[in-house]
Amino acid sequence: MSGTTFLTEVGGQYEDNERLAVTSTSQSTLLLQKKKKMKEVQAELDRKKCEYETRMRACREKEDALAARQERIRDSVVKFEKFVSDNDGKHGRAVKKERDEAKARHQKEAEIVALKQQIQELTLQKVDYEGLLSKLRVYEQYLEEVVMGEQEEWHEANDLLMRHATLTATNADLKAMVRTQDDATESMRSQLASYTKEAEDRILIQTSNIGHEQKRMERLKNVSDKHEGVVQARKSKHIEARRVLGEAKMAIQNIFARCRKQQQPQGRNLTDVSRLDVIMRRLTDLQYVVTKGSEQSRAQARH
Repeated sequence: MSGTTFLTEVGGQYEDNERLAVTSTSQSTLLLQKKKKMKEVQAELDRKKCEYETRMRACREKEDALAARQERIRDSVVKFEKFVSDNDGKHGRAVKKERDEAKARHQKEAEIVALKQQIQELTLQKVDYEGLLSKLRVYEQYLEEVVMGEQEEWHEANDLLMRHATLTATNADLKAMVRTQDDATESMRSQLASYTKEAEDRILIQTSNIGHEQKRMERLKNVSDKHEGVVQARKSKHIEARRVLGEAKMAIQNIFARCRKQQQPQGRNLTDVSRLDVIMRRLTDLQYVVTKGSEQSRAQARH
């Protein structure tokens, strides 16, 4: 009986030792698996962290590039506004010049009307002088006939000669006056034709200049509309990029707040990268808790 009892005890101890060895081996394996999973989680978090940093860097670069483009656009808009302002100034000066020339044209037209009126008056005076000359010429002819035909009947020859000389001088003065009026009338007609031609040429030139200015203003307006469309499109893209970035930051802050909900302080002054580190540590702790809970559940199930 004692020999049998000894063998039984030895066998029981051997089974206990074997069970302990298996349990120790299983725990070592689980520990290695846990470490392996921890390394995989750490590697995945590092990869996500690098990916996030890369995306954030790219986003910052895009934001800087967008800011630079906006600065260039603002410079272009300032230059374009200056260009439009200069064109407006030129247009204003052209309009003022047109008004001045129109005013001068009206003045010239008024002068032309006055000159025409003066020509009409001079023409009437010429007609009057010609009529007077015709009347006086009758007396001249009569006196010449009297002097030539019947000189012996006139005893006061000196008086007649003086009268004839006076009439001759008067006739010469009247002829000179008529010639002067004819010359003045012809000069005024030439001036009137010159003023009329000059006014017509100025009107044609101003009409052509106004048409060119209107076409140029239309082209400038089209260019301005195109620039405005480009600026609005770029503003929309910038707003969309900032919205996506804001949503990403808000998601990080929400996850971080859930991870640090029971801790003080809550890290309000941390950067986004620091918050990601906190999230990674929290996930690691949760994974460890889940793993330990699974191990304990399996151990209880075996017992």
